[in-house]
Amino acid sequence: PMKTKKFLLATSGATVDGRNIDAKMLREMASSFDPQTYGARLNIEHIRGVSADGPFKAYGDVLELSVEDVEVNFNGQKEIRTGLYGVFDVSPDAKKLNEASQKVYPSIEIEPNFAGKGFAYLMGCALTDSPASIGTDRLTFNRQLPGTILLTAQDCGIDAALLELVPEGPAADAAMQEVKGFFAKLTEKLSGIAPKPEAQPKPAEPDQVDFAKFTSELGETLDKAFTKQAEINSAQITALATKVDALAKSIEDTPDPSFARRPPATGANGGQSQGYTAADIF
Repeated sequence: PMKTKKFLLATSGATVDGRNIDAKMLREMASSFDPQTYGARLNIEHIRGVSADGPFKAYGDVLELSVEDVEVNFNGQKEIRTGLYGVFDVSPDAKKLNEASQKVYPSIEIEPNFAGKGFAYLMGCALTDSPASIGTDRLTFNRQLPGTILLTAQDCGIDAALLELVPEGPAADAAMQEVKGFFAKLTEKLSGIAPKPEAQPKPAEPDQVDFAKFTSELGETLDKAFTKQAEINSAQITALATKVDALAKSIEDTPDPSFARRPPATGANGGQSQGYTAADIF
């Protein structure tokens, strides 16, 4: 949660929807308000949801109230009214809505006769885009200065107020350091005196490359490599050809192992057949 400084919640007199806010009621709310007696929570458009995760959950609490006279401008005519100021403790979800420019105005919820005690009391405050009261401040978060809330008045002649969040924890410490750094730079700019920048070492110049020499040496290296490889390939091819020729000759000179000569013919008497001449046959 983030605690804000006070900003204008409502003014006495006629409202934009034809009702009237009594200055006496505003003063009674400021004097009687006590979160320990009855806490006033922030809601959306006066709707109180039943779920803690829904869009109509609570978005923070009202911490304190006060009244002051404020000047409101009506078409050039100045009017003094009683203004009710409040301090909120807003949740991160309320901040997200505000950053999206949604529900940026307060709208108070008044009980004229609180618990039958005869005085007015603030029962809650809605975040809305259509406030009924005139002169309310618009809540705007300043994104450039973490840890602060900027409240500006819209069309009512009220000066803008810069509201700071109560610093708590490491995030607040970091925010304060950022703010201090900002004002230190601003002071230097206005005074014209800035600390002398430290001398930066001159970067070493890169080595100069002779590209002509580089390409020439690269070409020679590649040419030697290709020539040597060609010689190796030629020798391997010659040796392979010799082996192929020797293998072919060996195959030609080797008889077929499946070949067998026909045995000589024998005669009827079991002897070898006699030779015959052409005269014996014809």
